[in-house]
Amino acid sequence: MSELVQVADPKRRLLMDTSVTSIDAMAREFGETLFQRGFSKGIFHEFRPYQTTDVLLVTHAVIGLVLNGELLFQFQDCLIINGIGDRFFVPANTHYQVTAGQEGAQFLLAKHCNSTAANVC
Repeated sequence: MSELVQVADPKRRLLMDTSVTSIDAMAREFGETLFQRGFSKGIFHEFRPYQTTDVLLVTHAVIGLVLNGELLFQFQDCLIINGIGDRFFVPANTHYQVTAGQEGAQFLLAKHCNSTAANVC
């Protein structure tokens, strides 16, 4: 449930919704442990409305975070819709297709490294 907090403002009364997390905070939290978990640095991607990929085959596992819009992941046996703030994971050697929603999408994507010691990705 949303929590409203009154913020001191000499000119007017201002209420701030503290349940809202900023995109910057989400991105920072997502990126903090990527290397420790064996993933590359998160890379920003942007899709136009309804932009779609070809069918992809990833050789490395990938994780990501939706910053804005929606991403629809079509796997062989299911469809997964991820919205703002949702994290996603695609296992290695998986075929899939991604489509942005009606407003497009902005997201961070990181792939799993073969050797975390050398950070070879």
